[in-house]
Amino acid sequence: MPEFRMTKFRRRVRPVAVGVIAAATVGLASSTPVYAVSRVNAARTASVDSPPGGVQVTADGWVHYTSVLGMVGGTGTTSKFKGVRDDSGSCSISGSDAETASISGLKYTEEVAYNPSTCESTVVTGKITAAQLSKIATLTGDPNAANIAATAPAAASATVSGSNQVAAASTVYSRYLRTSWIDPINITISSQKAGAQWTSAALQKWAVTRSSYKGCIGSVCLDKTYIVSNSQSAASVTGGWKVAGNVHFRNTSFALWVVAAEGPAGWAACGFPTSNQADFHHTDYVTGLKAGGSNWSWNDTKSGACTNLVHHGSATDSTYPF
Repeated sequence: MPEFRMTKFRRRVRPVAVGVIAAATVGLASSTPVYAVSRVNAARTASVDSPPGGVQVTADGWVHYTSVLGMVGGTGTTSKFKGVRDDSGSCSISGSDAETASISGLKYTEEVAYNPSTCESTVVTGKITAAQLSKIATLTGDPNAANIAATAPAAASATVSGSNQVAAASTVYSRYLRTSWIDPINITISSQKAGAQWTSAALQKWAVTRSSYKGCIGSVCLDKTYIVSNSQSAASVTGGWKVAGNVHFRNTSFALWVVAAEGPAGWAACGFPTSNQADFHHTDYVTGLKAGGSNWSWNDTKSGACTNLVHHGSATDSTYPF
């Protein structure tokens, strides 16, 4: 099995609650929650009486997220990672993953707990089935397709310097990576998917797509996450080809929903924000190797109002779903 190493996260750190003393724990803590916060979105209240997800902040300072991997019966390896706080107050954790051509299968990685005071995260990584991934997509999506803003593939195919399109008859390999920022009731706020399809001699196809949530009532979108900037590229690298996708999403009303739903407790859980703005970044890489293997990594950041309540998820497989 390939070694999993947690890839980079950067968070703007604010205290979760006044007077909380942080203590390191592993996994989901059993201590009594100080408060539980759930985001109420007006676009969903007609069909959802009780939000299926939630966030708990315990007295030891940890923020615990409902595991969608657990909700679909998935299991995995739990790891704890300690990041490094930089001068700006952000926490970072870095790493990557890879597989050979002989190893395939869906892999889902999910952040289940985070301590903003100590820069620690608890992450679960496991192999899942296509049916389980479909259930995760349903749990973290929205039944109303009008609430999802999606982009078309940034590049459906491309000829990259160093490629040889004549070799199309060779064995074809594929890899994609999708990363997501998921809110307290398990709605995906923003996501990016990058992928490649190649042979031993050519990069045949590559694509980058993105989607974000916009809570709309009729033609009025009260809770919209939109793209500020984005870029994508594909290039020859030693031994293969590398696809890169970068996007910056912004939501200027996220904190309003939490405070409206929970009042002072919601404001405290958000870290007492002075702004309603939240920013989400995705930087994803997929490299296809001429020998058939692949590697991938991400460096995703969240900052601003209430982002302690938002957790990260990622999915990857040796397919090309574009």
